[in-house]
Amino acid sequence: MSLLGYRDFHKEKAWRVAAALALLGMISSTCALAQNAGSDRGEERDGAITLLQRGTGDVTRGDSSAALRSYREAQDLLARLVAEAPGSRQRQRDLSVAQEKIGDVLVAQGDLAGALKSYEGSLALAELLSEADNRAADAHVEADLSISREKIGDVLVAQGNLGGALTGYRTAHAIRDRLARADPDNASLQRDLSVAHNKIGDVLLLQGSLAEALASYSASHAIRGRLLQSDPENPERQRDFSVSLERTSDVLRARGNFAEALASYRAAHAIRERLVKVDPENAGWQRDFSVSYDRIGDVLVAQGSLAEALAAYKAGFGIAERLAKADPRNAGWQRDLSVSYDKIGDLLGTQGKSSEALASYRAAFAIREQLAKADPGNAVWLQDINSSLRRLAGAAISNGNLTLALSNMRRGQETMERLTRADPRNASWQRDLSLAHDGIGDVLVAQGNLPEALATYRSSHALRYRLTKTAPSNLVWQRDLMISHIKIGSVLRQQNDLSSALTSYQAAHAIALKLAETDPDNGGWRHDVAVAKSCIGDVLSAQGELEGALVQHWGHYDIVSSLTNADPSNAQWRSHLSVAHMKMGDVLREKGDLSAALASYATALAEAMHLAGQDPDNSVWQRDVAVSHAKLASLYQRSGERERALQALRDGRVIMQRLVGLSPGHAGWSRDLSWFDRQIAAQEK
Repeated sequence: MSLLGYRDFHKEKAWRVAAALALLGMISSTCALAQNAGSDRGEERDGAITLLQRGTGDVTRGDSSAALRSYREAQDLLARLVAEAPGSRQRQRDLSVAQEKIGDVLVAQGDLAGALKSYEGSLALAELLSEADNRAADAHVEADLSISREKIGDVLVAQGNLGGALTGYRTAHAIRDRLARADPDNASLQRDLSVAHNKIGDVLLLQGSLAEALASYSASHAIRGRLLQSDPENPERQRDFSVSLERTSDVLRARGNFAEALASYRAAHAIRERLVKVDPENAGWQRDFSVSYDRIGDVLVAQGSLAEALAAYKAGFGIAERLAKADPRNAGWQRDLSVSYDKIGDLLGTQGKSSEALASYRAAFAIREQLAKADPGNAVWLQDINSSLRRLAGAAISNGNLTLALSNMRRGQETMERLTRADPRNASWQRDLSLAHDGIGDVLVAQGNLPEALATYRSSHALRYRLTKTAPSNLVWQRDLMISHIKIGSVLRQQNDLSSALTSYQAAHAIALKLAETDPDNGGWRHDVAVAKSCIGDVLSAQGELEGALVQHWGHYDIVSSLTNADPSNAQWRSHLSVAHMKMGDVLREKGDLSAALASYATALAEAMHLAGQDPDNSVWQRDVAVSHAKLASLYQRSGERERALQALRDGRVIMQRLVGLSPGHAGWSRDLSWFDRQIAAQEK
């Protein structure tokens, strides 16, 4: 290179460093300071490194405010050093690391815009280093590039840009795969590759691509298993292995394989329990321990073990509450606490404890309002508020306050409309807006306003249809579209437009079948097929096509029976066995086959009582028993067995009276109790 060329090259490099500093918002202050800077900055760099180390200690202790102060002091020192010597690779890398660490804290505090700016600044410096002196970047610089791309991907996921995040993650994975292959004995590089696999798996799981997600998680799990085997006492490797167990469990749970998922979650939980005993002050490990309780609780809820689930949720809540109190400025800890409130509220609502559930929902909402107030532009907080409003609306519906429910749902809709106007290309927000439409439609149905409910459901359908056209491979969006068809069909059936309802249900069935074909092991997809068949059967029954209806309900039963046999602990599927028998009983009764109908109703009652006996606090299952008694009573009435009909009605009434006593404001249960009272009075005349 000529002397002139050499000078031009370094002028260009200095200009690009200045541009990177400008991106970070530090160019004016650093240049002014650099003019008076001395040449020996070794002590200042040592001071900056000490500040970075101090900040890392603050993060470990859960004090995000102190960590941010330390990292920003380090940033200021390093920015001055870089402005003074733009050609120093070490100083540029130090500043890149400082920016990355600042971004980490800002993410924890909920400032996504600030975090993205920091990560982009870190990436800009890392890219400069990779191009330095026209040489191939060394492993450290390449690793920095992959980290920056992953961090940016994390923010994009939080903002709902899954496509952009997946692109960034795959770029990072390619770098890490290349580094790991070049040095297969380097444990650090192998771990980095496992992280890249997990990041890709996370997005694929969000997109509903379960088989691909499991492949990514399994690749990570294999790497971490080998690393742990080579150093079994290493706490960081134990923690990594627990994360891999948790990720694969997430896929198993999404597929409906609850028994296997629970075993894997508990294995991860056992590892984390040992870790927190070794280092009780490690806030990150404490959070991991809290999350493992939540995951176990989620599966227990799905299995119907509500008492055990509540114990797990409360254990996780206790940890989350301690972390949130220890560091009130840590938005991540605060959000975790709000999630714990929601989970406990959901479970209490299922148990019929509507007042306690409402208190939990309100506590979660209060936290989220504070987070959104502190950072109004944070989409995650606004989405969380929308989630809280949906739960509060659900509680209002249960208490018969449909006006309040509709107000909450419309407020959530306005929030999502504001977000989608700000960024119409954000598919995640479009999806949340469709969920808001669904929630409003549900309230309108409860109010009996079927025309407006139908219009609202169709607005949701239109959004989902557009999303599926932009990304046909997104299975989650395909399933959302299926749900829209189900909801529209339900309203049409209530409006007695049976032909149109059948068309909607058949469209839902077609989507469900395609989803099930993409992943035959996904129990959730197969369950959706069963639900669609049941809906079709309902319409055919109303149309008088009893043979066709019976075929559809048998199809519903066959699928659910197969799923239940594969995983007997899945209470959701077992509850559908009862529903299938009940619906087959309805058709058989209409056909005049009273003995077969009686057998179906009796089987439905036995299934319902089995589940209710497992968890007497589960109000949904208790009501199912009452409904089964009502079905039997109707059959006894038809066959002239007055005393047996009266006894069945009284048995059902006892259950509903107990449920109304638990939650006097629950409008639906009060209506059920009134129905039993009327039927008993009629039989006693």
